[in-house]
Amino acid sequence: MMMLSLIAALVILPTQLEVPEGPLSAADLVGESAVSVGDVHRMRSVGLGRAPAAGQMRRLAGPYLRRLLRAAGVTKVRVPAQIKLIGISELITADQQLKAIRVLVKRRLGKRGRIIELRAHQNLTDVKVPPGSRIARLSPVGGNPFARRVTFKLEIERRGRLVNTRYPQVEVVGKARVIIATRSLPAKHLVSAADFHSEERDLSQVPKSSLGRFPIIGMLTARRISAGRALRRDYFKSPPVVHRGQRIRIELRGAMLSVSTVGEALGEAAVGQTVAVRNLNSGRRLSGVVRAPGLVEVTP
Repeated sequence: MMMLSLIAALVILPTQLEVPEGPLSAADLVGESAVSVGDVHRMRSVGLGRAPAAGQMRRLAGPYLRRLLRAAGVTKVRVPAQIKLIGISELITADQQLKAIRVLVKRRLGKRGRIIELRAHQNLTDVKVPPGSRIARLSPVGGNPFARRVTFKLEIERRGRLVNTRYPQVEVVGKARVIIATRSLPAKHLVSAADFHSEERDLSQVPKSSLGRFPIIGMLTARRISAGRALRRDYFKSPPVVHRGQRIRIELRGAMLSVSTVGEALGEAAVGQTVAVRNLNSGRRLSGVVRAPGLVEVTP
């Protein structure tokens, strides 16, 4: 009968246990209601270092723990040969990562295209993270999220601290409506509505700079464009509103001063561009910014 009472009083520690982050003591290995108040205090004094990181494992040798407990005066605890300590974690699933990528791609694409399918290709798996972690930043590696296969940099943070970086790769299948050159256009051609048309193409064949709205009619081609090519922003430039040899108005503006005089343009420039001019009254050569047709602003 005494032997049964002795066995009933023993607390058996588990062979595997999930533990929260931070410093550990022997009291964290057992429910405090399972031992006496005195033993709880004594076990709290037995430090076991820090808990392993989320999802990581650390092995605690049984003989080592027994010696620590005996030294602290704790005897009614049965210790196994080894205890596996595992850091408490949450999962950010592959589906959550894929959903975040889909949201980003749709936002970048806007209303000029549609995603037909977005599927995992490589490195898209569930990841264990500390509780409370979230996807903080997501960006395509290489800058183009619309290629057939795209790798993304996915950063996971907890309380403002980076805890994990992933590089999932996905396959993107979609369509985009872009502007296509109807015919071959030479460089410095003034574009009209007859020079282009709208067409839906596979997203993987569309350059990123062809998406979205940008001015075309009334612009000049910056290069030769072949028929059937998707038009890009950098294929066009604003037409010049100031021409070489043109008589212009020069405005000199300072903090407390504004003076206007007549000048001559020494080059061509569009609104917002810099052009060299000559003051016809003084013969002085100046540099200014085109503000409007025939108007150049010069600062002291």
